[in-house]
Amino acid sequence: MTDEKDIKPVGGPEPTVTFRLESDRDLYEIRNPNVDESLIKITGYDLQVWFNPKYLKSVEDIEAACNGVHNLFRELIMEQMLNQSKQNPQE
Repeated sequence: MTDEKDIKPVGGPEPTVTFRLESDRDLYEIRNPNVDESLIKITGYDLQVWFNPKYLKSVEDIEAACNGVHNLFRELIMEQMLNQSKQNPQE
């Protein structure tokens, strides 16, 4: 069995990066304007969103990419909600 400490990154050691706790954290948020509450928050350090312009040449291509993001988040939300309901079956 491989110990986690024995795993080495491909290409040699990786550099260490230090972030400031608050000011370096990225935040993407979707809010419900009716109740002024957050529905979704994506936070983290060095978040990178990349779009491949090679394949996003038309409105249809962009819509297809948006539908893919929609499906990805649907899966993530459902998984999180199912896990919460398993942990708290009375709620």
